[in-house]
Amino acid sequence: MSITVIYNRKESKHSFSITKSTFIFVCITFVAVLMTSAWLLQSHYHQQFIQYKINTLHEKNEIKQQYLESITSQTNQQLQMLAQKVSELQAQSNRLNSLGERIIDKSNLPKAEFELENTEEQETEETPVTKTEDTSAYLAIDHPELSPLVNQVSMLEQQYKNNENLFQQLEITFNNLHLIDELFISGRPVPYKGSWISSSFGTRTDPFTGRLRRHKGVDIAGYTGMPIMATAAGVVTISEARSGYGYLVEINHGSGFMTRYAHASDIVVSVGDVVDKGQQVAVMGTTGRSTGPHVHYEVLKNGQQIDPNYYIQRISS
Repeated sequence: MSITVIYNRKESKHSFSITKSTFIFVCITFVAVLMTSAWLLQSHYHQQFIQYKINTLHEKNEIKQQYLESITSQTNQQLQMLAQKVSELQAQSNRLNSLGERIIDKSNLPKAEFELENTEEQETEETPVTKTEDTSAYLAIDHPELSPLVNQVSMLEQQYKNNENLFQQLEITFNNLHLIDELFISGRPVPYKGSWISSSFGTRTDPFTGRLRRHKGVDIAGYTGMPIMATAAGVVTISEARSGYGYLVEINHGSGFMTRYAHASDIVVSVGDVVDKGQQVAVMGTTGRSTGPHVHYEVLKNGQQIDPNYYIQRISS
């Protein structure tokens, strides 16, 4: 087989011919080149597609990893804040225990009344948490798994705050009662055992002159060395030897009330000292105008002696 191609140009005429085998070779070569090109093109785009899918998976994995890291970071922050809040609640619990112990010391209430451990079962229903200044930081992140714990911590925090306020009010009340009791003049200025009232308030026969004379206090006899104690809290205004009184202690209790303790053998307080109720202020003796060991006890109201028997017999508030 022979193919002749003839074409004319103005200047010259050209022609060429190919054989059948050459034509078949050219066709096969062309088809091979075309198929090779198609295969290379398909392979190239296939590789790009695979790479695209790989890149997409990587990006998705990175996004997932970032999300997981963010959730983990937020969860850790919440746990840290909750741990800090639990520590604060533990500190509040310690303060409440301390308050309870002080209240127990100042009252006759049973210790069991101030046990802070929750013995009653609390309701398990979730209660909406109020975002306060203290809790808003760790409540700002909405985490369903931690919400029940956050609610319980917030409820416990509010309960502790309420209990602390209640205990503080109780402590203030007991402090006021204790202060009133301290300033409440009552009882003998010496121990009851081994002492007795040897001379009452009012007109009596003077043991030195035998004449009637007004006795401005109560004499309580005992033994030399017996402790003389303040019948109420106050400030020492006299601590020295006085004519007739011997060694004398005078205490100002406020509200116009004062008490005097005379004929002591020794004085154990000084002017300006603040003394508690029941605190020893002197030692019984027989100094001054005295016939034996005793304490001459006076109660003064607005500078005038009044009958101490009322205060000796009355019970502490």
